[in-house]
Amino acid sequence: MEIFIPPKLTPIINALERAGARTLLVGGAVRDSLLGLPVHDWDMEIHELNEARLEECLAPFAAHRVGGRCAVWVAAGAEFTLPQTRGETDPHLPWSIAVQRRDFTVNALAWDWRSGQILDAVGGLRDLQKKRLRIVNPDTFADDPLRAFRAARLVGQLDFHLEASSIPHCQKLAEQLSEIPTERLRKEWEALLLRGCNLQTAWDALALTGSIRAFPALEALQAVPQRPDAHPEGDVWIHTGKVLAEAATLRQGLPARDIILMLAALLHDLGKADSTRRDPQNRWRAIGHEHSLARARDFLNRYFPGQHLQQQILPLLRWHGAPHALFRDRAKQQAYARLALRVPDRSLLLDVAQADTRGGGHSDLSSITHAREIWQKLGLWETLPEALIRGDDLIDLGVPPGPELGKALRRAYQRQVLGNHQNKETLLRALHGRIPAFNLPSDPAC
Repeated sequence: MEIFIPPKLTPIINALERAGARTLLVGGAVRDSLLGLPVHDWDMEIHELNEARLEECLAPFAAHRVGGRCAVWVAAGAEFTLPQTRGETDPHLPWSIAVQRRDFTVNALAWDWRSGQILDAVGGLRDLQKKRLRIVNPDTFADDPLRAFRAARLVGQLDFHLEASSIPHCQKLAEQLSEIPTERLRKEWEALLLRGCNLQTAWDALALTGSIRAFPALEALQAVPQRPDAHPEGDVWIHTGKVLAEAATLRQGLPARDIILMLAALLHDLGKADSTRRDPQNRWRAIGHEHSLARARDFLNRYFPGQHLQQQILPLLRWHGAPHALFRDRAKQQAYARLALRVPDRSLLLDVAQADTRGGGHSDLSSITHAREIWQKLGLWETLPEALIRGDDLIDLGVPPGPELGKALRRAYQRQVLGNHQNKETLLRALHGRIPAFNLPSDPAC
């Protein structure tokens, strides 16, 4: 079998082969190539060269070393390692023994660069055909607690099922997930949310493997009830899994955008764990859950830190129900303009609202279509308009620099958008007498 690796790796592999190495492509790259999926990670295991010789061969290719005792080199976007067992490297270790340290059989396949043959010592090809995720070796599986989470991620990414005898090993290992560095967990979350083709299955696999216990805010969604007439699909946990699946159909292949969409889908109903109560008619309600953002903020701070992401995601959580509410209440255009000012990206808001609607078992997207049409009509769809009034304009009119100037500018811009003003003169007239900082003459043209 031929696997087409990136051209930039060819000269590196040729150099290793000339030095006497046996170069094996291993792990997910082989798995995904056999499944016809895009390859994201290129990992090479180098046999027959000792550590010093391997480092010497990689040096001309700007390789840098990572890891500790069991070294890993990165060059041209690929990782190069020596065969190892239980933390000890051995360049002459047979593949049948080296493979025992790998996590799942479908990740324990290798492709020999020299012969073009697939090496399968643990039944990985059979498990690929059966769409089955099975651990390689219970003894070595426990070497890395992150494998419990990865099991759930791969179930959703590959649309496989977790083999029954592997489940208890994952559940036991998941008890140690809290010890894993947050950076490694973040990468697994990214892979799950951005690559998963069956997110509902992945979501349920997080519970099946026990991995969800490492994320109390998410685990709290289990068994939180919802009104059957509004949510025929079931409790908040079930609903969230369905929303994730719907959101995945709206990904655009743009990681920076897609991660915002998927995290918003993941976190959009965390507030229901705190706000769900029975109303006077004995119906389950979660009034105000959109305002309860503490759990979501804590999750983002821990696993996806950064002001930019929070500024994008938290408004989506706060206002994800607004398009439906405005449509239900037959709100006027100004209410839609006000909503446009509250979210950085209107298209993302509507994607989250659509996923929420369909994840709740409803197919009517009239509220989504209506909001998009109004924003397009008002010129607020793709981008918000540039401010007609700037700081220099107000200073020229006698407004002193300082905090009041900033407040006046924000009020002016809000008035511009809500009133759909197209030129500075009409906006200044509209502002006269409404904002104390605007001490304007009766005729702004004077």
